[in-house]
Amino acid sequence: MRFPKAPVFVVALTILFYSWSIWAQDSDREVEIHKNVKLLVTAAGSDIPADLSSQYKAFLPLFETVLKESIADQSEECAVTFRVAAGIKEIGAAKVKRPTARVTAFRRNSKQEFVGFLILYSYANSGLVNKEETEQFLKKQILQPAECRKPE
Repeated sequence: MRFPKAPVFVVALTILFYSWSIWAQDSDREVEIHKNVKLLVTAAGSDIPADLSSQYKAFLPLFETVLKESIADQSEECAVTFRVAAGIKEIGAAKVKRPTARVTAFRRNSKQEFVGFLILYSYANSGLVNKEETEQFLKKQILQPAECRKPE
């Protein structure tokens, strides 16, 4: 006697485990920056070359430090979450690959999401971006547009 529900059950379990594994890869760690300010750090994917991935990993402590210095505690209604993820951008006619960081910010009860891309290679010093460049990017591309505006 064959059980027709068994294949459906196996397929459902497979989908459940697959979706759980994808969800688990979405955010590798969560850091509390200040009260009601969180940072979700996503690891570099397997599709990113090791040399570019290492530059992204070297950038993460710098980004966390700059974020701590650039934003203060937030009220409950102005809670904000930042997400940073690795990427690659091809630059110029030679298609030179440079590491990027995709920074996303969203506030609680907001319908907007603020996204910025930072090329982690600094042409000024021919290496990883420095603290000032990161701070300027963060303020102009993310923090100023995402500033909490309380309804009057």
